[in-house]
Amino acid sequence: MKAEVVAAHRGGMWAWLLQRITAVLLIVCLAIHLLFTHILSIGELNSANVSSRLANGGLTAVDLILLAAGIFHALNGLRMVLMDYWFTSRTRALMLTLVLWVVGLAFMGYGSWALWPWIS
Repeated sequence: MKAEVVAAHRGGMWAWLLQRITAVLLIVCLAIHLLFTHILSIGELNSANVSSRLANGGLTAVDLILLAAGIFHALNGLRMVLMDYWFTSRTRALMLTLVLWVVGLAFMGYGSWALWPWIS
């Protein structure tokens, strides 16, 4: 019996595993975010309430993890769909992966910049 190897240019085992891990992270972090933002936060959702919530380092960390997991999960899913249909060669798949990493890092930088007053 031959062992089947998941080729990196067809997705890869690590991409598959990280897709599942980020799905769990999204569920957990989104539940925490919704709990503290909409259920336990009594009163209006305004900048003063958001500032006081983000002053807690743990909730800021949850928001950063939610941002990173969401970006990775979305772009990795897009990568898998595009590799199934259009980017079938190894070179094209590598270029797609690099472009999506650059886009993901740009999104992560922009999201971190929005949270920067509470991070620093």
